[in-house]
Amino acid sequence: SFPEFLPAAVEEITEPVARDLAMRLERVPVTSAIGAVAGNTVKVGVCAAPPKARAGLGGSLPEASDKPQVLCLHGFDSSCLEFRRLFPLLEEAGFEPWAVDLLGWGFTEMPVEVDYSPAAKRQLLYDFWKQYVGEPVVLMGGSIGGALAMDFASEHPDAVSKLVLVDPQAFASLPPPPDAPPPLPAPLGFAGAAVLKSLPLRFLATYMVFNDKSEANWDAIRIGRLHCLQDQWGQALVKYMQCGGPILLQKAVMEKMASIPQETLVLWGEQDDILEKSNLESVTSSIVNTEVVFIDSCGHQPHVEQPRAVVEALKSWIG
Repeated sequence: SFPEFLPAAVEEITEPVARDLAMRLERVPVTSAIGAVAGNTVKVGVCAAPPKARAGLGGSLPEASDKPQVLCLHGFDSSCLEFRRLFPLLEEAGFEPWAVDLLGWGFTEMPVEVDYSPAAKRQLLYDFWKQYVGEPVVLMGGSIGGALAMDFASEHPDAVSKLVLVDPQAFASLPPPPDAPPPLPAPLGFAGAAVLKSLPLRFLATYMVFNDKSEANWDAIRIGRLHCLQDQWGQALVKYMQCGGPILLQKAVMEKMASIPQETLVLWGEQDDILEKSNLESVTSSIVNTEVVFIDSCGHQPHVEQPRAVVEALKSWIG
């Protein structure tokens, strides 16, 4: 059955792998100092494999696993259901995958008192890693998740053995960020959130993501929109925008890319209509040890549209 914290609309999803991953979703308590929440604890949405066998999903840190650990970070205003097709294939290939919902997005708790800045997202992820994983991981991030993965890998090299960036947002085609974010009145922010949540915009975004436009169906929209149906989703998104989250993340990536020490694999969908290839060029020219694999017949999310090609690239690269 589905966990109780998921919106009731999860029952409308028909894709079997999406339903399976949703049923495996748990919220686990993470002690963190990201805000004045009760007990300094935030419950993080996570899918782990095997269920409850890893750290803290019911006990203390286990001994290191003999399987490669792959921790997956979703994109902007998305959830770990983004990895619904990749997750079982990683398990079949001998990896031990994690899919974690970033603070303010997905199905992680969204307390009012919490800071939703990129630094807070990074800190909660690191606290989760310390309390539940405890060994270096192959960190995979898609789109904005790739930007957050670069920020995390630079700040916490102890937690990341290798870095995988899937059509990463490197802000290469954007103008330089301003010194300070412009003010965002709350009513304007909530109006923007309502538009982002709307079915027409969700359909347009889903349509643009895929190379195979038949993938842009109602089920894909239901999956991508499910987390927006939570009560606190709007206020968390507005707080992220009000603190200048996009600008702060752009600055962090631009400042830290060249100092990323990990060996890095970049996967790029050849038919990506969301990001310009200047983002790929920025990453490969900044990170010293980088390998690129182009995935044909694929748009902005290779892990959704061509998951088997992603797994084959990982197997070949990791060895």
